[in-house]
Amino acid sequence: MRGGFRQARDPVGAATIAGAKGGRGIGGLHRLADFAVEVFEGERLHRELASIRARAPVSHALFAGQPAILITGHQALAEAFRDNERFPPADAYRITIEPVQGVTFQTMEDEQHRLYRRLATPAFRSRAVDAMEQEGLARIAHELVDRLAGTRQADLAASFTHRVAFLVISRMLGIPAHREDVFRDWAVGFLEYPRDPEHSRRCAAQITDYLQPIIAQRRREPRDDVVSALVMADADGHHLTDEEILAHIRLLFSAGASTTTDALGNLLYALLSERERWECLLAAPAQRGNAIEELLRWETPVAVLPRLSAPRPVEFFGVGIPPATFCLFAIAAANRDPAVFDDPDRFDLERDSGKKLLSFGPGPRLCPGMHLARRQLTVALDVLMERLPDLHLLDVDAARPRGAILRGPARLPAAW
Repeated sequence: MRGGFRQARDPVGAATIAGAKGGRGIGGLHRLADFAVEVFEGERLHRELASIRARAPVSHALFAGQPAILITGHQALAEAFRDNERFPPADAYRITIEPVQGVTFQTMEDEQHRLYRRLATPAFRSRAVDAMEQEGLARIAHELVDRLAGTRQADLAASFTHRVAFLVISRMLGIPAHREDVFRDWAVGFLEYPRDPEHSRRCAAQITDYLQPIIAQRRREPRDDVVSALVMADADGHHLTDEEILAHIRLLFSAGASTTTDALGNLLYALLSERERWECLLAAPAQRGNAIEELLRWETPVAVLPRLSAPRPVEFFGVGIPPATFCLFAIAAANRDPAVFDDPDRFDLERDSGKKLLSFGPGPRLCPGMHLARRQLTVALDVLMERLPDLHLLDVDAARPRGAILRGPARLPAAW
């Protein structure tokens, strides 16, 4: 999944801009939300995006106080994802996450991107990942449920959804069990850039200090883990340096763990806020895969993905875009576009979204970790339904997803 963009959790007022510049369908005096800082709890985000989408598929908005372009229509966004000329994918990542994550294929273009993607993505298909999918995912989920033994209620965000994906990556990296919690704290802290750059850099340095001797050891004695897969990667005689390996390990957390965490929280909210959905899946396990696909449409963890436009003026769907302007890819809006999805605001366990889903970003930047993300969601749901079939939310309002960039519940107060 997508990652690398965090946002402030404290709401601020939106701005009013008169006479927005641009092409057809845009203009007049209207309120513009700032998608970098507003919290957007629950359905408020979807109502806001639906209102904007109804006016035009490409509109003006604010991002961090600056004028931005917001793409909400499904057709427009599908085209934008595939248009690397007008919307170069790497530029936004270079200013938002590269300073602390390091250079990865995420922040590269063209042939360099293709080369380093070939070097790094085998780690997603290594024997360590295969073993994790076959046995490790369920083991981790069961371990976390075991820790709840003797209790009848808990915040499942703190005790389960915020831990699963980080533990999966730690195990694939070969991190010793007694260091997993501290390693998770470093990973979570590093993701706070650019909101808290000092803390983020400190956590990134701790990850580096911890992993460097492991990388050196894997060069001498490879194992069946992701670090070894990155060390041994070869594409036309090219190999990853130690710093490139470290950067791509950090990428696993920024683009994988954080988004999968939010997706799992959103899944539990979707099923437990209307508990008949949970009961339906208890009775019909074969529908669980479809429920996950519908969740990725209905409440995708990356709701609005920021990109920068080309370093020259461009036009898109009749809208003039100045050079290097933030362009907000509103995946949450496109995935609920009524021109594509019938009754789009309804969570429908029977819906078949097919190839219309835009959550993983179609085109050459298709998320390489999407298969593992889906498997994590599937296995976590199966374990919770097996172990805690009576699970229910204690406070539905507190569990509502929030955020406009990365989006998920901060809390999931539940009992069983």
